[in-house]
Amino acid sequence: MRALEDIKNQVRSLTSRRYVEEAIAAYGASAYRSALMSTWIAVAADIIGKIRLLADEGEGAAVSLRDALDKAIASNDVPALQRFETSLIAKAQADLELIGRREAEELTRLYKDRNLCAHPAFVAGGEDLFDPSPELVRAHLTTAVDALLSQPAVTGRKAIERFGLEVASDSFPRNDQRLNDHLRAGYMDRSTKALRANLIKVICKETLKPDLDLRHRWRCTRTARELQKIAPSEFEEQLRGVLDTQQNGLTDAGLLALVSGLCYVPGTWDLLHKGTQARVEELLQTVTPLDLVETHMLFHGPLPRTPVDQMLLNRLGDVTRPGALRKLEAGLPIFLGDDPDRRLIAPLIDLTAKDKGGGSYEAAASVLRFIVHIAAVLTDEDLEQLLAACGENDQIRHGQLAYKQLHALRWAGPQTPRAASAWAKWFGEEDPADSQAAAAQ
Repeated sequence: MRALEDIKNQVRSLTSRRYVEEAIAAYGASAYRSALMSTWIAVAADIIGKIRLLADEGEGAAVSLRDALDKAIASNDVPALQRFETSLIAKAQADLELIGRREAEELTRLYKDRNLCAHPAFVAGGEDLFDPSPELVRAHLTTAVDALLSQPAVTGRKAIERFGLEVASDSFPRNDQRLNDHLRAGYMDRSTKALRANLIKVICKETLKPDLDLRHRWRCTRTARELQKIAPSEFEEQLRGVLDTQQNGLTDAGLLALVSGLCYVPGTWDLLHKGTQARVEELLQTVTPLDLVETHMLFHGPLPRTPVDQMLLNRLGDVTRPGALRKLEAGLPIFLGDDPDRRLIAPLIDLTAKDKGGGSYEAAASVLRFIVHIAAVLTDEDLEQLLAACGENDQIRHGQLAYKQLHALRWAGPQTPRAASAWAKWFGEEDPADSQAAAAQ
């Protein structure tokens, strides 16, 4: 059980903290009705303080509420002031999005219990005045602090708008750890549960909009992955809700947005309906290689999570087919990225050995050309396996087109003594290691 002193120290506003201190003092004196009423006063004062702060910042809904309150105060309109207080929780939830539905329900229970304590007329004839237990008072106080008093004056709508500006800006973090730090400090660590839920929902929905720029959707995908690390249970709950309501209505373009977005987030595939999974699998078997590589950039950098990665690897034979990417508007390296996925290597090596002479010279060279563009991630062992596979393919061993690509790969791949020995063996040259040993003797 948390100490009351620790609960009090979480209150952000100094004004609200004074009322909480009164509630704690009354609680310590066993004046539980007084403690409960002071807790409600802290809640009401905190909401009003946040209304005024947000109004000063130009929040439209807060401006309207502030003006209505000031008008009632100026005219001493007691009924209007009572109605204003009665509606505070609803306004904080619906108009300002300072709290979520569950927090609103809990604070409404506090308000009703406060009325039972403050108004004897609310008690039926013959009954004693409401006598709250110490456990109930402590629960109300804890809820008030956690749901509202410890939270900043940031509306959910305002935070979402701020994120929308950030994701479109050049200052958006390119490093995942920096993005994680930014999300924690700016949105997650000191925000309401409602704000966190809305942010997760909005970001997941953005990734499913095929009409949005691919860069924008990928930034939202990266954000979704970091939010999952920060708040895994909250993220899964909101992701499940988004997918349940949207996946059945996705067009083919929407499905490809799903593949190039949320399918990079762990656990997404398991939340898809069986029908959606079948549609994705069918679509990835039929979409053109050019669309896979250029339009959706599905081979750029890391591949999606399992099993979607395997669906893409199964298309490498089509992607590396001669002429399949002839209409690329830019060079292939742009669409593979600076750090290609190593999961590409094994199936590409397998393609160099396939048919063992039953293919064509152009096909063999086309596979090798693709490998040249991911040579930066090849290891010495990869190179040795590749050259062994090439040795089984007559179209590579006897083809000038393939030899041209092998020469390019020799300088683009690993530059180690082990790699140099592998190349010397392939081209029938003197092994550099042997020549160095002879010179030493």
